[in-house]
Amino acid sequence: MTTTAGNESNTGLTQRQTHLIFGGMLVSTFLASLDGTAVSTALPTIAGDLGGIDQLPWVLTAYLLGSVAATPLYGKLSDLYGRRALTQAALAFFVVASVAAGAAQTMLQLVIARGVQGIGGGGLMAMGFIVIGDIFSPRERGRYMAYYTMNFTFSAIVGPIIGGIFVEVASWRWIFFINIPLGLLASAVIQKHLTFRLPPREHKLDIVGAGILVTAVTALIVGLAIGGEDRPWTSAPVIALLAWAAIGSVAFVLWEMRAPEPLLPMRLFSNPTFRIMITGNAVFGVAAMGMLAFLPLFFQVSLGESPTRAGLILATMSIFVTAGSYLAGRLTTGTGRYRRIVQIAPVLTFVSILALAFLGRESNATSAIPWLALMGLALGMAFPTMTTATQNSLALPDLGAGTAAVNFFRTLGQTLGVGVFGALLTRRITNDLRGLDADVDTGDLLSTPEDIQALPDSLRLAVEEAVAAATNDILLASLPVMAVMIVASLFLPELELRTTTALQAQAPQDAD
Repeated sequence: MTTTAGNESNTGLTQRQTHLIFGGMLVSTFLASLDGTAVSTALPTIAGDLGGIDQLPWVLTAYLLGSVAATPLYGKLSDLYGRRALTQAALAFFVVASVAAGAAQTMLQLVIARGVQGIGGGGLMAMGFIVIGDIFSPRERGRYMAYYTMNFTFSAIVGPIIGGIFVEVASWRWIFFINIPLGLLASAVIQKHLTFRLPPREHKLDIVGAGILVTAVTALIVGLAIGGEDRPWTSAPVIALLAWAAIGSVAFVLWEMRAPEPLLPMRLFSNPTFRIMITGNAVFGVAAMGMLAFLPLFFQVSLGESPTRAGLILATMSIFVTAGSYLAGRLTTGTGRYRRIVQIAPVLTFVSILALAFLGRESNATSAIPWLALMGLALGMAFPTMTTATQNSLALPDLGAGTAAVNFFRTLGQTLGVGVFGALLTRRITNDLRGLDADVDTGDLLSTPEDIQALPDSLRLAVEEAVAAATNDILLASLPVMAVMIVASLFLPELELRTTTALQAQAPQDAD
């Protein structure tokens, strides 16, 4: 099998250059992944310190909103200005916003900073997958995607631990400040090694399409976030936001069908592999990632675990993500097949979510470990394989836009999952605690886990029960969503994995 590493005449890259480029992208994506996992563990303390647990979904939603709004742009912009320039821009957004998040004195300041940070973090993730698509063939990509997933796994293991330690020993603010030296290191590696150039090609940025998409997605997410909480579902602001989301979505499709060079080419949706894989990424984003965002709250409030111990329990899942990714990578590289993997992963995820739904306030936290491990195995199998299958099905000119679309739908799913499940969480908690004591403000009960543990027994038990019940609601709501992917995967075609890279395929165009 011909590989990029061994074919300098076709790609202009030696084995050493290919590995250094790959290493540079590992460093940049590690930065974004580490921040996300560290913040997740510390969120109950952060939200309690700045604004209360009822504000927790906004911290998550702001980051994901920034990410989902910016991700589709990175594919096209990197075609215009180069992979290195866009990766460096994403790093700059991420690091500057991290400084602002660490210095935040109010929940509003933190939410705004997290939104900008999401623009950078989403870009780092998108550029990582795009560059891997450039330098590795689909047949060998599974092996390198496994390494990529191991990188995420390592950050997922150390991130919760780092987050827990900072909360207990220093301050949650250092979770953001640590991004400064890590960001500078990543920038230096990218600047030195991400130097290959794509064949020159005329491009026109779809500014109108980008504007419609960003405003429609923002309206949808904000409408879902405030509906039923800050404002009634029938209120004018919520109706207006959701109406614009619907109108904007239709307008975006109509515009993209006529745009000279669309941000998201509608022809991609005629590709059955692309359709099923973006469905899968959205489903896993909603059901698995959205649900997982709230498990630290359950472990710390309902089960009384420390931030560090909660992080270690969740790290179990991350370890098995590595195992699942390695197994999937070996299978796709060795056999050239991916369909069965994509079909098994959502079934395993469904089973693990169902089992976790039986946990309650009196459960032992360690009883969650086997099911978190099973979920980790499934996620490790699913995400890299779905990306490989998608990139393999795309025409080479669509590789950047198609890969960015996969990341867009995954992040959109995560954003919707966090927003909808966050609303479900706060509604259930508020309803369960309303009227508990005429002299007690419900908002005062939803503070940091430490403050909740210090409440009188009757109030503490009520809060613990409410959080446990709300977590069970989220888990049960995830099941029908995951069932969608179980059915969709049955229709996935099996295409032969290509053995040439994008750079090899386009090499003849490089001649002057």
